[in-house]
Amino acid sequence: MSVAEYKESIKQLVDTTNNELLLQHWKKQLEWDIEHETTVELNDEELNLVKEGLTDYESGNYISLEEFINQRK
Repeated sequence: MSVAEYKESIKQLVDTTNNELLLQHWKKQLEWDIEHETTVELNDEELNLVKEGLTDYESGNYISLEEFINQRK
């Protein structure tokens, strides 16, 4: 997937939700990621966890933010 395709995919995700809390979290995470994109280095284990998370997301194996918050209580 190209950078342009990733950008379009993210835009489509944002456009599909009206959940303000979720949008706020996405915004904070993206801002942090952009600010630290050249300073954060992942080791092999962390990189594998990120890849596994993306695979889970692409296969529909994920929970909602609300479910995650409820599990943490």
